[in-house]
Amino acid sequence: MNLKKQRMLHDAAWDGRLDILLSLVVDPDVDVAGQHLCTLMHAAHRGHPRAVELLLPLSDATAHRSEALLRAASRGHQRCVRLLVPVSGTSGWCPHEWDALSPAARRLIETHQRQSG
Repeated sequence: MNLKKQRMLHDAAWDGRLDILLSLVVDPDVDVAGQHLCTLMHAAHRGHPRAVELLLPLSDATAHRSEALLRAASRGHQRCVRLLVPVSGTSGWCPHEWDALSPAARRLIETHQRQSG
């Protein structure tokens, strides 16, 4: 694994730079699912749905108790939530994590869970 390229991957996800992501996800020196799945979490945290869509097949959306979904929901990134709900889970979330979400974010997750289920 090339640490410089790995950092570039994380930065590209944070910034929503699909051009860079597309070149790095196919690079054999880059581990998309590595380093605690930061890449998917960064894209979800910052609300980049196209980046989330690109990274989902290469990542485990349930990692760290579906933190990517939690980050997207807590920041109101509806399009990212829609992408993440069907492949994530909320059963491992603690009450304080649910309490940290706005009522609108909780409704958004619950609505999408019903539609996915």
